[in-house]
Amino acid sequence: MRKKTFALLAVITMLAGLFAGCAKTAEVQDNTAIGTPTESPAPTGAADPTPTPGGFRVGSQVPDSFENYGQTSEENYMERDLTISEKPFLKAAGKVLRDDFGNGELVQLKGTNVGGYLLQEFWMTVGAYTANVTAEEDVYRVLTERFGKDEAMRLVKLYQENFFTEEDFDYCRELGMNCLRLPFWYRNIVDENGEPYEDWFELFDRFVENAGKRGIYVILDMHGAPGSQNGSDHSGKDGHDEKMAASEFFFGDEAVVKANQELYYKIWEIVAEHFNGNPWVAGYDLLNEPYCTFRYNTGLPDSELHEILWTVYDEAYKRIRAIDPDHVIIMEATWNASDLPAPERHGWENVMYQYHTYLYDDYDNAKGRQIANLRSRISNTRGGNYNVPSLLGEFALFNALTAWDEGVKLVNNSGMSWTTWTYKTIASVGNWGLKHTKDYNLNLETADITQIENAWTKVREASDNTGLAKILSKYCKQVYVEMK
Repeated sequence: MRKKTFALLAVITMLAGLFAGCAKTAEVQDNTAIGTPTESPAPTGAADPTPTPGGFRVGSQVPDSFENYGQTSEENYMERDLTISEKPFLKAAGKVLRDDFGNGELVQLKGTNVGGYLLQEFWMTVGAYTANVTAEEDVYRVLTERFGKDEAMRLVKLYQENFFTEEDFDYCRELGMNCLRLPFWYRNIVDENGEPYEDWFELFDRFVENAGKRGIYVILDMHGAPGSQNGSDHSGKDGHDEKMAASEFFFGDEAVVKANQELYYKIWEIVAEHFNGNPWVAGYDLLNEPYCTFRYNTGLPDSELHEILWTVYDEAYKRIRAIDPDHVIIMEATWNASDLPAPERHGWENVMYQYHTYLYDDYDNAKGRQIANLRSRISNTRGGNYNVPSLLGEFALFNALTAWDEGVKLVNNSGMSWTTWTYKTIASVGNWGLKHTKDYNLNLETADITQIENAWTKVREASDNTGLAKILSKYCKQVYVEMK
C-alpha cells in the first residue's frame, strides 16, 4: 500500500500544473441559468480555474469491491432491447433523435468518448510531458525530427492500431452503449501542407464499420482544428499560458486565420463526401470546446465572440449541407445555452446542440456539488428551449461512484443524449476512464524506437474499471427517455 501511495504521489507531483485539457482544465463559466430553472441552480463547469493536485488522486470513497454496487431492482427492471436497428439512420425530430431518417423509433445516445486515441493528452495516456512535447503536434514534429517522416507516421499508426481494438468494441456493446464520440484532429486527415492523405479514411472506416456491426453510432468530433480553436493540448496544440494567442483558428493574423478556417471547411467537405449516406455516423460534431479556458477572459463582449463562432458554424453547416443533406450536424456551446443561437436564426435544420461540464471543486462530492452542478447544467439546457436534441458530450463525476450513479441517472432521465469522458486512461487517474492502462511515462525526446514500440503496442492491454462500468451499463441498458 505504501509503495502504491508513493507512486501515486509521484504521479501527482509530476502532473500538477500540467493539467490543461478538456477533461482536466477548469472552465470558468457563466453560471446563470436561462429561464426558470426546474431544479435548484448550481455552478456549471468548474468553479476553480486552477485544479489542485488532489484532482488526480483515486479517493477513499471508491470502494474496494464493486460486486453488488449500484444494483437495484427499481432501476434495472426496464431494460432496452439491444437488437440492432434495421433502419439506423438518425435525424433530429424536434427535441429528440429518431432512426429511419427521423421517422422511426426514439434513440437516446448513450456511451463514451474515445479520447486519447487519435490525439493524445499525456495526463491520461502513456506519454510524458517534456520540455518539447506537450501536445499531439509535438509528437509528430519530434518523431519526424528524430526518425524521419515515414517512421514517425508508422509509429503513430502503431499506437492507433492498438489503442482501440475489436475487443474494445465488443466491451462497449456488452455494456449496452449505443454511441462512441470519436475525437480527431485535422492532421488525422491532412498532412502538414493541408493535403489529404491517400488513406486517411481507412482508420475512420474501420472504426465506423466495427461500431455499426455492434449497433453503435459514431459521432465524428473535430477535436482539433487547423490553428487550434482553443490553444489547449486537447486541440493538438498547447499554448501553455498564452492559449488565446495560440488559437489561430479564431485570432491573430487575418490571412492565417482565414487559411486555417478554409482548411477546416475543406476537411469537413472531405468527411461529409466520404460518409454521406452512412447510417452509423450519428452526426458531425463541428468544433470541440471553442475558446475553452479563456472563454470569459478574452476582453471581448459575448456578442462578438458569439458572432465569430456562429459565423464559422453557419459556413460549415452550408458547406456540409451542399454535400450531405441528411446527417445531423452538432454544434457545441462554450458553455451555456445562451452561447448558441436559436437555430431558425440561421435556417439550421437537423442539428443537435452539445454541452460539456466539469466541476473540480468538491472532487469527492462530499458537499454534493457534483450533483448540483449537473442539475444546473440540465436546467440551463432546458432553459434555452431550443427545438433541437441536446447532447451532454463530455462530463465526469470524478472520484465517488455514488456521485457517478446519481449523476448519470439525472442526465439519463433528463432525456439528453450523453457520452462520458472517457473510455481509456492510465490507472492513476482513476474514474476518468472505463479501462486502465499501465503508465509508461514515455519520453518521446529520449526513448528509442524499441521503447516507443513497446509502450504503444501495449496500450491494448487494459484492465476494467468495474465499478464505473457497472454504473454506466445500468443506464445504457435502460429504455430511452424522451427529452421534453
